[in-house]
Amino acid sequence: MSRADRGSARVGARKLSGRKYDYRAQWVSFTKRLGSLVTLDDLAPQLVATVVETVGAAGGALYLHDVGEGGHHAAAAVGMVYPVRTLARDHFLLASLRGRRSPLVLENGAMAAWREPTAAPSFDEGAVIIPLRWRDELTGFLVIGAERSGARYTREDLEFMETVGEQGAGVIVTARLSESLAQAREFEAFHRLTSFVIHDLKNSITALSMLSENALKNFDDREFQRDALKTVAQTVDRMKALLGRLRGAPAPARLRLEPVDLATLAREAASPVVNNDRIRLVMDLAPVSISADGEALSKVIQNLVTNAVQSIDDRGTVVLRTYTEGSRAVVSVTDTGCGMSEDFVSQSLFAPSRSTKKGGWGIGLYHAKGLVEAHGGTIDASSKEGAGTTFSVRLPIGGRT
Repeated sequence: MSRADRGSARVGARKLSGRKYDYRAQWVSFTKRLGSLVTLDDLAPQLVATVVETVGAAGGALYLHDVGEGGHHAAAAVGMVYPVRTLARDHFLLASLRGRRSPLVLENGAMAAWREPTAAPSFDEGAVIIPLRWRDELTGFLVIGAERSGARYTREDLEFMETVGEQGAGVIVTARLSESLAQAREFEAFHRLTSFVIHDLKNSITALSMLSENALKNFDDREFQRDALKTVAQTVDRMKALLGRLRGAPAPARLRLEPVDLATLAREAASPVVNNDRIRLVMDLAPVSISADGEALSKVIQNLVTNAVQSIDDRGTVVLRTYTEGSRAVVSVTDTGCGMSEDFVSQSLFAPSRSTKKGGWGIGLYHAKGLVEAHGGTIDASSKEGAGTTFSVRLPIGGRT
């Protein structure tokens, strides 16, 4: 197909005085299509589609900077599979992109050096990587496949892509700021301190409720009696601590760091469901010593275990694990419950006032995420509707960094 035949596929791209692009028209079109989008979920696929359509590419993908981890993750793709899902902070490709503004043309199978072995070729030869830079920061990058006709991109194409990269970076930064402001307003309206206290009280009540359900069946069991008394004492201590902290919610600077064994912490946090006839609790706990606020992490684990139990309508299994993963300690909670949709996990899971539970306030996971990040850690979830959920908390073994 000739360049003339592809004219209809290029939005506003017309030959003017021998030039392929009317830059003014392209700029206006690009700005109008993206200017009204205020969230990254809406913006990412539209940004890729706009660039792919304009330059007549076979496909494209967008990668965005991870603010916490420093690497980049796949955010949207059109007409191509992701060459790789994530790139670590020290990946050689990111190092080369941080120092340039102009597009990088991939030749001689260059993409094969960084894509995952199982990924499809994805238009290696002639593909282009467009850095998205904002104030000398790499906010992301676009991978644009080769032209559908197989022709090489011209110098004019690359100049246009560079312009798009500058504009795209600005739009991404604006969207992130917009999301941050929206979350701040939402959280303020939600009465932060009251929500945290009520949520912790609900978890304590849940623990006592589970205990009372099992008491009639197991109270003659000496071991159950010891565990029950220990659970009641711990719950009372937590409720007293809540009353003592009514002046403010936990803040990172107020964490009381000390050596703790993550396995012991996890076992104690999960103790209320150990003797639950409805739930089979499987514990695979490897000793892992970390520097942390034991009380804060206990809240996180208790919240995850409680959520796991509540996601199971009838009988089911909850698996609690602790292990190491490189320089990180990991505690994971897996359930066989109802699961969550992909959209909810990606857009609403850790946002305040969002919950899949009837009557739920949606503050627990938001609170948990804040406590984990205050330790220099991360929390993520993988889930499938009808097939259960796994939450994984990763913490630095050497303490907060």
